[in-house]
Order: sequence, then C-alpha cells, then structure tokens
Amino acid sequence: MSTLKFVLLFLIILLAQACGFHLAGEGEFSDELSNTHIQAFSSSRDLIRLVEKNLRSNQINIVNEDDATALLRILNEETERVVLTLDSDGKAREFELLLKINFDVIRPDNSILLNKQNIELKRDFVFDKNDLLGTNEEEQELYNEMRNDATKLMVYRLQTI
Repeated sequence: MSTLKFVLLFLIILLAQACGFHLAGEGEFSDELSNTHIQAFSSSRDLIRLVEKNLRSNQINIVNEDDATALLRILNEETERVVLTLDSDGKAREFELLLKINFDVIRPDNSILLNKQNIELKRDFVFDKNDLLGTNEEEQELYNEMRNDATKLMVYRLQTI
C-alpha cells in the first residue's frame, strides 16, 4: 500500500511540473535591482514597509541613495472612497474603495529602467451605521489588503526589467 501512495505522489508531482506549476517564492530580477533605494514622494509608511519587505524577501538589498544601482520611485499613492448606494434616508450605504499607486524605476544617472507604472485596485465596502468602530476598522483592513496586493503587483512588474 505504501508503494502505491509513493507512486501516486510521484505522478501528482510530475503532472504539476508538466503544467508549469511552481511555488511562489523568489522571482528573477535584473542585477541592476540588486541594490535598490526606495524614494517615496506621497506614500503611506505602510506601503513603503510592505515594498521593502517584499524586495528583501526576493534578495534585493534596500540601500541608501548613494549606494543604489536602481531607484524605485513611488510617485503617488492615492486612496478614494466613492459612494455606490444610498439607504432610504439618503445616507451612504455602500462604497467602492480605490487605491491608486504610480511608480517608476530609474538608474542613478536618471536613465529609465521601468517607465511609469499605474496600479489601481478596487474593493466594495458596506457601511454599517450601527457599528461605526467595526466599520472603520474593516475599511482600514481593506486598504491594508489592497496595499499588500499592490506591493505584490509592483514586485511582479519589477521582474520585467
């Protein structure tokens, strides 16, 4: 019976590799990104912390500007809340939360490694007027999740350099 389990496990692994499946982990990055400095012009500290964490986990050193081989410039981070529906009293009931991030990557000599990139994420959010504290916490959690997703998208785009 254990031989049968071993053979089945081997076949599953073989099929997974044949279809191109691989575990998420370190990506392949250009050597020019090996020592990267992050410049943030109008971004939250949470976004910068997530970007640093994701780059470090991909073996990219976060360094001072003087030691950098590349400059990741987070040009803009913007959050917005758009009313989607109103209740019978005319008060906002459902919102669409938006997170917009613009960034680019340049060399220290200002030549472009990656042109300006735009990331825009949206989430729907139902406002509960009876639970204001919980609703505000849920909104912040959704923004944190969007920042985390945006950071992953940024890292994927850096792999194109």
